[in-house]
Amino acid sequence: MFMLDFLSRYPQNHFEILFFNHGTSDCHNAEAFLRKFCDEKKFVLHVGNANREKDKKESQEEYWRCIRYDFLNRFADRPILMAHNLDDAVESWIMSSIKGGNPVLLPYRRDNVIRPFLTVTKKQIQHWASRNGLVWCQDESNGDTVHLRNYVRHIAMPMILHINPGIHSMIRRKIIERGIC
Repeated sequence: MFMLDFLSRYPQNHFEILFFNHGTSDCHNAEAFLRKFCDEKKFVLHVGNANREKDKKESQEEYWRCIRYDFLNRFADRPILMAHNLDDAVESWIMSSIKGGNPVLLPYRRDNVIRPFLTVTKKQIQHWASRNGLVWCQDESNGDTVHLRNYVRHIAMPMILHINPGIHSMIRRKIIERGIC
């Protein structure tokens, strides 16, 4: 909703909304919420759904990412803006580090997918949303720590911030230094 509010402030912007429904009850609720919003604002909405079964070797998050990109690839003829933020980048960096690989930074750009808010914190986005009276639909599954990202977000991050309260600044610097953003 932050992204939609931001883009709609510039009437010269022509954009359409892409939403991927992962098949969870939260996604169904979010889709209904977004459909109502788009109908009211006269925005074009494209909805994608799972196009295959989960491979036994895939984690749930990997499966969802793959089927989401299958959907996004149908729109390869145009830029796609994603609302990933600095907190997402920090979580991804930590997750890749925990798994023993080289720490991975979310790319600013992946083909036609662009993440313009990678150096903006979730707190800054929430402040914008609050200041501008935005309404959104909260995905309750984001609180389920059975998924690694949610575990990192809710359990590990408070401890990491205690050890390194400047981790967001460090990752922001890495993003900027690597020319990602």
